[in-house]
Amino acid sequence: VRSKIYSNSDISDITTEDSFEEVPGITNILLIGTDARDLNERARSDSIIIATLDNNNKKVKLTSIMRDTLVDIPEYGENKINAAFAFGSSEEDDKGKLKGAEGGAALLMDTIEQNFDLHLDKYIIVNFWGFEAIIDQIGGIEVDIKDYEIDEVNKYIGEATGVNSPPITETGLQKVNGQQALSYARIRYVGNGNFERGERQSKVLHEVAKKLKEVNPLKYVGIANTLSELVKTNIDIPEALNLAYTIYKLPSLDFEQLQIPQTELIARDNLYKDRGWCLLIDFEQNSKVLHDFIFNKKLPNPEEFDLLAVENVAAAYNSEEARYNSMYNIRPEEYDDKNKDVIPDPTPDKDVIKPPANGGNGTNNPPANGGNETTPPTNGENNNGNVNNPEKPQG
Repeated sequence: VRSKIYSNSDISDITTEDSFEEVPGITNILLIGTDARDLNERARSDSIIIATLDNNNKKVKLTSIMRDTLVDIPEYGENKINAAFAFGSSEEDDKGKLKGAEGGAALLMDTIEQNFDLHLDKYIIVNFWGFEAIIDQIGGIEVDIKDYEIDEVNKYIGEATGVNSPPITETGLQKVNGQQALSYARIRYVGNGNFERGERQSKVLHEVAKKLKEVNPLKYVGIANTLSELVKTNIDIPEALNLAYTIYKLPSLDFEQLQIPQTELIARDNLYKDRGWCLLIDFEQNSKVLHDFIFNKKLPNPEEFDLLAVENVAAAYNSEEARYNSMYNIRPEEYDDKNKDVIPDPTPDKDVIKPPANGGNGTNNPPANGGNETTPPTNGENNNGNVNNPEKPQG
């Protein structure tokens, strides 16, 4: 929560469940995990998840938006969606003060609304240290670690926060602490790549929610005060407690999960201009899937997807990419060298590993249209390279 929320006298007033009330209808909250080592540091959003509390149908839904999705960021142009948080946190208010994490959250919510037509006004931000501390605060969680994940999990344990925990030595369902859980949620280049990464993050959130659902509501305030230094949110205190109480009152903790974009609705999954590895997607169909999932109780059905429309999106990208490469005389294999000096990245991902040198896509998911190695933009704007600069483009 925002700060220390109740004094001791306030806590003494909360003696029964009558102090809380259930929140009706559907509530969407943007969960932002940053790769910052400090909540006030400019950073990209390492994970972007829309948590939906659907009290109409007594469900909790988690929608992961993949961080490499190429979007149009308001006033900044095309970039990966995880850059929106960095740009927003770099903006200044009318007094010249950096907006910080709150500004990053605001721009990320605006970006989601502009690209997916989904209005969000509530957010929770947590960084690496906060994530670890929250897991430790609830006594750890259980995760099912597969054999091909062990080496990658051990690679990242303690990397973010500098204190090492014991390595994982066996597969299967096991209890992990905060550092081990963070490492598990971060690994990318094994199995189904970034797609499976989103599933891991949702599993971790599910386990955290399961542990918190077991907590008596009368302990909410104490837990909130303990965690107040670890997260940032714009949710008012009474609403935060009522949301927690609403989850507590659900007959069972039924989670439904969705990943955006859907694999079949990705136009290209390749290197793209100076943006690195991007997912170029069919926004119209992905937006419909997102809205159906949150508001209409409908899970995606790939048989209903218009794959020809996806191919048309890819063709538009291909045409624009060719124009861009011709304009700047840049070949795909020269992106890194040529653009390094032309358009510097203000906030590079801290855990990015370059895609395979053999031209593989790093996800085991070939582009839906069978495309090859390069990709393009949708709006034809080049913004004079300013999209990768924390200053807004002029004119």
